[in-house]
Amino acid sequence: MSMRLSRKKILALCMSGALVLASIPGMYVKSVAAKKNNSPVIRLNTTSIKLVKGKKKTLKVTVKNVKKLKKVTFTSKNKKVASVTAKGVIKAVKAGSTKIEVKVSYIPKSSNKVTKKTVRCTVKVTNPEDTTDVAPDLTVQATAAPVPTVYGDAGKVSGYNSEQSNYLLNINASDKVHDISDILYGIFIEDINFAADGGLYAEMVQNRSFEFTNLASDNEKHAWSDVGTVTAKVVKDDKTGCLNANNPNYIVIENKSDSDAGIANEGFLDGMSIKENTGYDFSVYAKGMDGYTGPLNVKLMNGSDVVGSGTIENVTTEWKKYELKLTSSVTSNKNVKLQVTIPKGKIAVDMVSLFPQDTYKGRKNGLRKDLAEKLEELHPGFLRFPGGCVVEGATIETRYNWKDSIGADSSGQPFEFNGTYGDVAARKQGQNIWTDERATNDKYPSFMTYGLGFYEYFQLAEDIDAVGVPVINCGKCCMGQSDGNGPSLDSAEFKQYIQDALDLVEFCRGDKTTKWGKIRIAMGHEKPFKLKYIGIGNEQWGDDFFKHYEAFVDAFNDAKKTNPALYGDIELMFTAGVDDGDSGKDVYMEAYNEAATWLKAHPDKTINDFAGAIDHHYYNEPSWFLTHTDYYDEKNYSRTTDNMTTSTYGGGMNVFLGEYAAQSNTWKAALSEAAYMTGLERNGDIVKMAAYAPLFGNLTALHWSPDLIWFNNNTVTSSVNYYVQKIFAKNAGTTLLKSDMSGATVASKPFAGKVGVGTWNTAAKFDNAKVVSNDNGKILGKDTFTKAENFSKYWEKATDGNWSVKNGKLVQSSDVTNTVAYGNQGSVAYFGNNTWKNYTYTVEATKTSGQEGFMIPFAVGDKNENYFWNIGGWNNTVSCLQKVSGGSKSGQIAGTIMSCQISEGEKYKIKIVVKDRNVKCYLDDMLYVDYTIPETEGSESYQVVSTDKTGDVIIKLVNVTGADKTFAIDVTGLGEISDEADVDVVAGQSETDDNILGKEEAVTLKSDKVTGIKDKFNYTVPKYSVTVLRIKHK
Repeated sequence: MSMRLSRKKILALCMSGALVLASIPGMYVKSVAAKKNNSPVIRLNTTSIKLVKGKKKTLKVTVKNVKKLKKVTFTSKNKKVASVTAKGVIKAVKAGSTKIEVKVSYIPKSSNKVTKKTVRCTVKVTNPEDTTDVAPDLTVQATAAPVPTVYGDAGKVSGYNSEQSNYLLNINASDKVHDISDILYGIFIEDINFAADGGLYAEMVQNRSFEFTNLASDNEKHAWSDVGTVTAKVVKDDKTGCLNANNPNYIVIENKSDSDAGIANEGFLDGMSIKENTGYDFSVYAKGMDGYTGPLNVKLMNGSDVVGSGTIENVTTEWKKYELKLTSSVTSNKNVKLQVTIPKGKIAVDMVSLFPQDTYKGRKNGLRKDLAEKLEELHPGFLRFPGGCVVEGATIETRYNWKDSIGADSSGQPFEFNGTYGDVAARKQGQNIWTDERATNDKYPSFMTYGLGFYEYFQLAEDIDAVGVPVINCGKCCMGQSDGNGPSLDSAEFKQYIQDALDLVEFCRGDKTTKWGKIRIAMGHEKPFKLKYIGIGNEQWGDDFFKHYEAFVDAFNDAKKTNPALYGDIELMFTAGVDDGDSGKDVYMEAYNEAATWLKAHPDKTINDFAGAIDHHYYNEPSWFLTHTDYYDEKNYSRTTDNMTTSTYGGGMNVFLGEYAAQSNTWKAALSEAAYMTGLERNGDIVKMAAYAPLFGNLTALHWSPDLIWFNNNTVTSSVNYYVQKIFAKNAGTTLLKSDMSGATVASKPFAGKVGVGTWNTAAKFDNAKVVSNDNGKILGKDTFTKAENFSKYWEKATDGNWSVKNGKLVQSSDVTNTVAYGNQGSVAYFGNNTWKNYTYTVEATKTSGQEGFMIPFAVGDKNENYFWNIGGWNNTVSCLQKVSGGSKSGQIAGTIMSCQISEGEKYKIKIVVKDRNVKCYLDDMLYVDYTIPETEGSESYQVVSTDKTGDVIIKLVNVTGADKTFAIDVTGLGEISDEADVDVVAGQSETDDNILGKEEAVTLKSDKVTGIKDKFNYTVPKYSVTVLRIKHK
């Protein structure tokens, strides 16, 4: 309970049931009816009073259980400090302290004798607060950055000299610490940012089967336009005349003119792209109507020019698939359309398709070659698919259904069409969770054709030599974007979810005698697909999810007993929710507590019977990754189930880091990811898989950023983060070698900087901002907002917000924050000097409207480097500290999180006390935060050393500083060493480097060789770089 509520409760108790029995006129003396046999009680309303000089306050006396009150006298022990009248009115005279004695004469009920009692009250008098504003010193004190010591030339080997090096790195090649997962580095494909339809899936025609809904502009005709004088209408949900039950819509084209007329498709997003002398496979299902048997004309148009054409002759009156090849005579990325027209007549068409013939691996219904090759070049060990949130769906009805992705009927059974299974024309369209359900005219709606379905995903995994890691729905929709609803555990509907999971294993592994194995074979893949892990749910949590998950566990454990050949080595993956073990600790640790509870209830089982891995997801600022490279070290993540609920970040279960990123596509973020990956590889015994997310980004219509690979209709660019993933995966080790590095640790800096006020989707007013030095009591800056011009003089409006000074208050009147532009800061204004340290900052704040509370910055360097106290964040539920570093905002800082709700119209007194590396935050004198920055804040450089089947000693070095750094490297236990070593380097010129779509990449991976390698040598790595040295045995 807050102190505010406690005071109200106490006051209510004191005032209840009062009854005046006797009093002396003109004096506040209250007698209260007391219970029988109570002794006389003389009580003051307070024993301590604080007064400002010149102010008055009445001291009140309550008398209980007396026969008669005779006299009350008030006396001040120091009248120079405070005087008191005969009626108890205290007047503050000057600063100081005194006591007021109150003597009460009364006759008790037990006798007729006058009795006297004295009670006392302490009075403290202070001088009135100086209302004079104090302008902060705005002088910028430039401090010269220390000049780094550079000992060698970047990329060069020199003789061993520990004194001419920045760091010492000792490696024992004969000390093999543990095995590292052989599929540690992989990729995760989710259909977000049009990664599938409109991206990796090479289909060029959008809305090819006319199944889009009213969420899209032009509804079922989205992306289509009329050509010539024509009537072209979509027939919806035609159960009898449609192509098949899963594809109930089609379009009827009627041309009554004497010229060709029909429809044209504009493609996805930024349109179709074609290349000169390149072939394209066109296909369509069509049937003539009202006796039409004439031709179907197909054209590639570039503006008004025909750049490719073909004709289908003699269309029949029954649905039939027609195919032809189109060849483009030009290269164009703009104003390209596909036209389908007829002369006079009437025709129905469906499944209008156009694929480049040059797909990845030349596969039909294939993938865009340039994008798929980018995936292959990452050397991934695994491919997680298809999500992500798309697995869950905004509703349970719109979840991703793996059976729909290969063609299933309404009861979930294999759907036969045209004598076969798996035809894309027989796959029911899905609605993507990333489409805007509030829209009714969306220019870029997101639906799922399922053309890139589970079969194609497994095929892609095989093609890039990766293991497919599917994720399926657990029987609940999305908990982050929706309500998490789903069928009840005892329902037949939920049991089907479990059966679907079991059937997936059969689809991947079954032979021709099995129902679902037969479908895979019919689709063209006789050999089984590789399968070991299946994710059950995505970013789910809580008791209801745990029950759902454990129903899958029970079913698979039973299946392993009855059919060990098919299910025996399948491992399910649990989920730890939506965040890391710091800012999401409560939800995160619930998962480990549940696993421990399950193990206790099943003493005959192991943790692998519960989960082969637990799925971790987190997106944090670069500084988090730099300071958490030890996240999975055994000291933080237990290797045994005994400590799985007490270790800092859990333990006992293998980890699948299914999604992570450092919130930016800058080189600073990528370097922090590289540093973190040294920790992943070092802990590759427990971390089995890790994938950056999301994989693809498209600027035309973006759901999420940053992304690993950026593309448009004709170009693909690798982000700087991509090359970090590539260099690690290319040089993945399989065994960790013992290594120790010294000299790289960085000491933390104390809190220092400006202060401020701010909000997030909330309007508020502020008053009496003051910063006082804790060292000498000097006021460093103060603003009472009595002068409107002070705001423009001394405050920096750093982001948005409607700021003004009115009626002696600083008012921020907008309750809407531009969270796209200012998502890291909110609506804020800063005050003071960025050299301030060891200070106490006080300010009064009143919420006037909106969703949350206040964001109070402190230790502000600028809007990209600061801390802030979030009071009433997360929809007015949480108080916590957050940090903005390098323009990226952290989540809730561990150890600072408390429940908090800010009331509208109530004035709050905020106090923030910073001293060195510690900060304390008070709300109405109640301590909410007591946080100390750790002594170290990461390192200048990071390393991990491993080996693989080649026997090479693989040294990974990450330098996050702006200076070249020299490592003095001592290798023992390898025997005779080759003079030559392979070197891979990814380096940038600054932390802000970014590879821009369509431009020459600023950061890439470069390979070379160096000579002069011995068992001891110095090697200098470039500034801002990731370097891999492969030392070879002779």
